[in-house]
Amino acid sequence: MMIEQQHSAKNEIPLFRVFIAPNATEITGKTLHSGYITQGPKVDAFERKFKDYLENPYTLALNSATSAHHLALHLLKKPAGPNWPGLQKGDEILSTALTCTATNFPILANGFKIKWVDVDPATGNMDVRDLQRKITKNTKVIVFVHWGGTPADLDGVRKVQDYAESIFGFRPAVIEDAAHAMGAEYHGIKIGALDRGNIVTFSLQAIKHITTSDGGLLCLPSEELYERAKLLRWYGIDRKKRNNHKNKDFRLESDVKEYGFKFHMNDWNASLGLANFPFLGKNLARHRANARFYDENLRNTNGIRLIYPPNGALSSYWVYSLFVENNKPDFMEYMKNKGVFVSQVHARNDTHSVCAPFRAHLPNLDDVERKLVAIPCGWWVTNDQREYIAHSIQFFFRHHDKKNSISISRKWTISYGEETTNKVSIPRHVSRRKIIITGGCGFIGHHVVEHFSRTTDCDLVVIDKLSYASLGYDRLRDTGVIDRVQVFATDLVNGIPEGVVYELGNRIEFIVHMAAETHVDNSIKDPVPFIRNNVESTISILEYTRNLLKSGCDLKRFFYFSTDEVYGPALGTTVFDEWDRHKPTNPYSASKSAAENICISYENTYKIPLMIVNVMNAFGERQHPEKFIPKCIRKILAGETVHVHSYPDKRRAGTRFYIHARNIAAAVGFLLEKGSVGEKYNITGEKEVDNLELATFIAKVCQKPLIYEMVNHHADRPGHDLRYGLSGAKMAKMGWVPPYGFEASLTKSIKWTLQNRHWLELKRWAEDPNIYEGIAPEDIGKVFDPTISTSNTKKELALKKKKNERLSKL
Repeated sequence: MMIEQQHSAKNEIPLFRVFIAPNATEITGKTLHSGYITQGPKVDAFERKFKDYLENPYTLALNSATSAHHLALHLLKKPAGPNWPGLQKGDEILSTALTCTATNFPILANGFKIKWVDVDPATGNMDVRDLQRKITKNTKVIVFVHWGGTPADLDGVRKVQDYAESIFGFRPAVIEDAAHAMGAEYHGIKIGALDRGNIVTFSLQAIKHITTSDGGLLCLPSEELYERAKLLRWYGIDRKKRNNHKNKDFRLESDVKEYGFKFHMNDWNASLGLANFPFLGKNLARHRANARFYDENLRNTNGIRLIYPPNGALSSYWVYSLFVENNKPDFMEYMKNKGVFVSQVHARNDTHSVCAPFRAHLPNLDDVERKLVAIPCGWWVTNDQREYIAHSIQFFFRHHDKKNSISISRKWTISYGEETTNKVSIPRHVSRRKIIITGGCGFIGHHVVEHFSRTTDCDLVVIDKLSYASLGYDRLRDTGVIDRVQVFATDLVNGIPEGVVYELGNRIEFIVHMAAETHVDNSIKDPVPFIRNNVESTISILEYTRNLLKSGCDLKRFFYFSTDEVYGPALGTTVFDEWDRHKPTNPYSASKSAAENICISYENTYKIPLMIVNVMNAFGERQHPEKFIPKCIRKILAGETVHVHSYPDKRRAGTRFYIHARNIAAAVGFLLEKGSVGEKYNITGEKEVDNLELATFIAKVCQKPLIYEMVNHHADRPGHDLRYGLSGAKMAKMGWVPPYGFEASLTKSIKWTLQNRHWLELKRWAEDPNIYEGIAPEDIGKVFDPTISTSNTKKELALKKKKNERLSKL
């Protein structure tokens, strides 16, 4: 208690703090008034300091570490004899995802492909064992960070380079991101030293060991690269040769032989660095002293695991990282309430949408991410403060964390709002298994993923090409379950890449194949690529499954998701049983029918444990805004006319069986337990509803009037059917009851959409706001102009003006 009382009157303890030398204002002020503030003598002086400090004469000062990464990659594009083939767009770079985006975004910006390497669970640095497994003939560069200032296994990396050279004939280059590691050493040699032979970048950003306000260093392994980089950091201009211009005009640059960039540091930044440099050694010593204190005082604390540098490594301890074995969110909140700022520091880069094409299975990083926390250990942390921090950590794990000695398995049941009847849970013997879900970022797919995430402890893997129908990761992010899912951005038409196959392994127990193009109008307008996509993607996943079985995989089920449309129109009160004849009437339904039959042939020929499900019209949260229910909501809110599909007489509305996507997801779970291999199952809606009745219900929930017009779309769109019908008797006999009633789930879905109207914005769904899935509907992305009309009546103009005003208020 004495420690807490001593600290209570003090300021909060930050995780980071900017160090500025006492005389910095004086030194930088002189530069400001010197008449020379761009790159000049101060930059030269600053570089000399670090050439000596880092023991590398090929050290350059730049405006950021990000620029250093860009420049390093650009330097490597040029071939250099038989041992270096150069870099070209599309080449593969192995990198770590646990780092600042500045490490990896330059890779993307230069047009290269990232292949993620897992982390060492003991340090958070790149795992050299996984590095060697993933290196291929296409690997040109290895990029990694020294996490928290702790050097990576540089000897292990060198051995991987040796291995690659012996197998592939050239040695992959290495770029070390030493943003955290100023002053760190490996076997007595400073990170960045020439002896190591790697390219190394340092950050001089505000919160680093030494700052120039913003800046970076690039340490190169050869004079040739250094001389090129000196020119390229300033457009490729050789400033010493200005007077050699043929016109003898000192302002005109000499001939530029290789274009460059504006990456140079200026003299003001260098002056600040020169002011701070004398304090670097003292500040580093304080970081290390605080880290030693934590090592000694936290090593026996139950519930946490400390990170120790590997043999021969001397960390700079930019941050002091530790692993919280359980209850990380509560621990972080507790420390915040105690006035101690802690953080994971960086989000893993592979979860960003821009990195979606390169997503990979990284089990060590998954575990590290759940546990990693950094605590303050910098030069500003006093003896009393570090004692208070250690005491707070010990107190939490003695008195607050009740989970540090047991493993908790959550058993979830489905609940939707206040609805509690007919709850369904997947049996526990189905849990803790790996499930692959193709198309898991789509509308129905993301509901299936969310269902399994909340009802089982299965390892979930999503394969999705992230097309217009997926909207990237936004659906999964919105559900809050994306952290439990591994996503591979892969177009199945091209097959599953070898690297992804390797990452998945052969311990797959369920495959749910949902990926498909589903828009009927698109299939009518351009059938060939549509049919190829749905058929060839199915063949790809079937071939992957066939090879899985050949490798000894104990696959339990292969689900193929089909549609009620394969049976064609259901006239009158007709409903189709599972094995009734297919009569598809448009290219979309024909492609699904073809894929069904291909699946059946693989089940018969290769013994794939197939089950086929045919589903009806789904609705629910996050549905595409051009589907009937969200489109109705949007038009009703805007006071626009809702076009209701009708029979030719335009008196009777067309009908559909509607089912909430959550019921479909629950049905899949039910069939995992009750379904049989080789069978087909219809997942049917609770009741048949005509479209006018549905639109009227939506308007009532929205508390808005319904303006509608009956439209016979079937006459001018022959690929559309007025009615579909499936029999649900088979699943009903098995005991299946949809957990969510139609009216209750529809009401809640409408209300959810009203509270989350951004999901009605069509501009989210296409690069061109006037285009949706290849169609250019008149009302997308346009504000109605009441002055443009085919009618000249004042009444009609006034009515349209009111509608436009209502639309603008949405």
